[in-house]
Amino acid sequence: MPIHQAFHRDMPDAFNLDRAGVWFSLCCGAFDPISLQIVALFDDINTRRDHYEVINDEPTRESFPKVVERIKTLHTHARSRDLSSIFPEGAALTVSYQGTNFELETLFDLVGWIFSVTGKTPDDATPANYYYPLVILYSQWCRTLCAKIEKEPQMVQITWFPQESIKRVCLGSNLDRPKKLRKDAARLKRFTMLHTDGLAEEAELVDHYTGDGGQLIGHCAETFPMLFVKSLGNTVTMTDVKGVAVKPFAALADGLPDKFAVPNTHELRTTLLEDPCDNCKVVLPRLGHINLDNFSIHNL
Repeated sequence: MPIHQAFHRDMPDAFNLDRAGVWFSLCCGAFDPISLQIVALFDDINTRRDHYEVINDEPTRESFPKVVERIKTLHTHARSRDLSSIFPEGAALTVSYQGTNFELETLFDLVGWIFSVTGKTPDDATPANYYYPLVILYSQWCRTLCAKIEKEPQMVQITWFPQESIKRVCLGSNLDRPKKLRKDAARLKRFTMLHTDGLAEEAELVDHYTGDGGQLIGHCAETFPMLFVKSLGNTVTMTDVKGVAVKPFAALADGLPDKFAVPNTHELRTTLLEDPCDNCKVVLPRLGHINLDNFSIHNL
């Protein structure tokens, strides 16, 4: 079951959920029913992992309860306006992706992990009918859970690929939102994982590439999708790996008539999407025979 069908609804309905309750929550100061529905869904997935077709890997499934509990904690703090708690101090959460452990820290990475391990990607999935709508849904749910517009990530990314005969997706976000000290600590954890996997070199801990806005490797939304794909080894043919980065602030803007529609003009694509930055143009090829054209906003 694709994750957006968890409420037995189409993607737009999963995007909006129960908007009838928003007025009540604003007037009464109660939790936003929309965010509570998302949290309740994650709880239900955890309880019925077979029903939701969570990846059938024991370490992955054993990670699900602690991911949901961490999301609940961060969501509760976010709703109480404890804004720093979306990027908590203290230890990152160790979770498994198909038998390999990763350190996840932000609310957005945790939600991306759930999207990455839950549900069966439809056999006829395309950017237009599934991958792009799914990353928009991820963006909206991140915004809803963090309880404030434009507190969601400034960039998100979806990577899709066949793992042998099974279609997979991996989703992640960048680290623009934390304050500098929190961001640096989280970025260092990410960089360490990239370096361990041969995707980053030691000097790149402090050196960045021209044109990347001054951000260092480990900051990008592509980080965990790259790490997840790398962990799968030769079960993935790298030439088949594709993806796109999306700017949630623009892609969720009220003025867009159909947020799920793949941008179909050059102007829209440059406004809503982002080509790999100079950092990613260095790191992505280290996965193997990656075709960078598969990540171009003009090939979506």
